[in-house]
Amino acid sequence: MSNIGMMEGAYFVGRVELLNWLNDLLKLDYTKVEQTASAAAHCQIIDAIYPGQVALSKVNFNAMHEYEFVKNFKVLQNAFDKLNIDKNIDVAKLAKAKYQDNLEFLQWIKRYFDLNYSGAEYDAVAARKAGAYAADKKGGAKPAAKATKAAAPAVKVPAKAAPKAAAAPKAAKPAVKASTPSASSNANDEKITELTTQMAELTTNLDAVETERDFYYKKLRDIEILCQNADQSQEVVQKILEIMYSTEGKNEEFVTGEEAAEEAGEDETF
Repeated sequence: MSNIGMMEGAYFVGRVELLNWLNDLLKLDYTKVEQTASAAAHCQIIDAIYPGQVALSKVNFNAMHEYEFVKNFKVLQNAFDKLNIDKNIDVAKLAKAKYQDNLEFLQWIKRYFDLNYSGAEYDAVAARKAGAYAADKKGGAKPAAKATKAAAPAVKVPAKAAPKAAAAPKAAKPAVKASTPSASSNANDEKITELTTQMAELTTNLDAVETERDFYYKKLRDIEILCQNADQSQEVVQKILEIMYSTEGKNEEFVTGEEAAEEAGEDETF
């Protein structure tokens, strides 16, 4: 059941439909396919199909970095091995959060879900809470204790500086001036982060558009070859070719036969 071919309907499901399905099933608010690169959602989907067979207590649902994604994918791969799901997980690509790689994997996992889900009610929120509780129980309190200790010296510094400020009021002015560059620096950092995020989103969108362009170009090329090899006298074939070769401002200048094929070959467009 895991051998789902590339030409199956699964690989024609769009991004919006996939995200709506994922958010509805797992009660999430994902807005991008790239967010599934953390593998946390994938682990929950398999858990919905096979309750109790995925170690959700080992899944980091707040993963933000690539190395954390890899750990989640390891949990997913262990579940696949345990359940004899014959599907290769290209972690190196998926963890990079590239749109196309994660789109195809999400398409595959949705198809697998459709074929194997029993239809039983699945409480995704409760499952996540149970997993988070197990993770905290294993040692989540230790980092919190360390953080408290690390913060203690920072609290003592202002206390030592307070007597000096009282003895020499003039020293307070430089302190005020020093805070100005810091505030400006923080504002610049925030602006840089915002611009970097926008640039990453634009790059991702560009990759997605180029992928869709190539996808539909190949389909149109296949249709063109089929029409050119068919009986040119057929009215339907003529209409299809007319639509394919027509361009804005040239709808009345439709060319058929070898001239159209040569023109299409030279321009590499339709």
